[in-house]
Amino acid sequence: MNAIELYKRLPKKNCGECSQKKCMPFAFSLIKGEAELSECPFLTEDEVNELKEKIVHSDWREALILRLREDVRRIDFSGVAAHIGADLQDGTLLLKCMGREFAIDASGEVSTKGHITPWMKILLLHYIKIGGSAELSGKWVSFSELKSGMVKASSFTRECEEPLRAVFDSDVQKAGSMLERFGAEKQEGFPTSHAWHIVLLPKIPVMLLYWPADSEFASKVKILFDSTADRFLDVESIMFLVEGLVYNIEAALSRPVT
Repeated sequence: MNAIELYKRLPKKNCGECSQKKCMPFAFSLIKGEAELSECPFLTEDEVNELKEKIVHSDWREALILRLREDVRRIDFSGVAAHIGADLQDGTLLLKCMGREFAIDASGEVSTKGHITPWMKILLLHYIKIGGSAELSGKWVSFSELKSGMVKASSFTRECEEPLRAVFDSDVQKAGSMLERFGAEKQEGFPTSHAWHIVLLPKIPVMLLYWPADSEFASKVKILFDSTADRFLDVESIMFLVEGLVYNIEAALSRPVT
């Protein structure tokens, strides 16, 4: 059982009771042997015992990165660079993701200034491997309208839109400023004054819309994608990409001001 399979068996309540605070990183930590199933208050004793028997402690992410690097080695970068919105310099692809620049060499090695997580490496290598080719349509659609998005729509709402709504509810001005640090730009012409455009990957632009609560309605968040997004990443990867953005905003806002 890998981390994704384990995650599907967890309650997915993101209650904050475990050491990792959310179910997805909790699943990763369980696989790596850095957390215990008993930390989850929603698992019964029988469920804990059943899952213990199925967990094999290993960092599956590193094995996946190695496989993806093998795939990327076979790709002619000159043939995909323009299609995926990357620059090619001396045989190395340069890609921007959430305002940061990453370099991917011909061997599939991913580098950047500062820390890079295994999951970011997986996303970037997967993006290159898919090698999508399409002009951005300029048509904004919901996650459920993407290919296979309907199947994952409730998960996307729970794991991406609802946590982002909570971030905006706590302090929309600070959250907006943090978004802009990640490269987002405030937008007009939408049915809310709180609208930001951010390019998560060169061919994965996203529109974030937030409506504050009023006397009649609760607050709401809607995340929109260019209709071509599913040609460059599958919906599971798109969901994890947005989760990464939300996590980065939460982490940045939680740091003490010095």
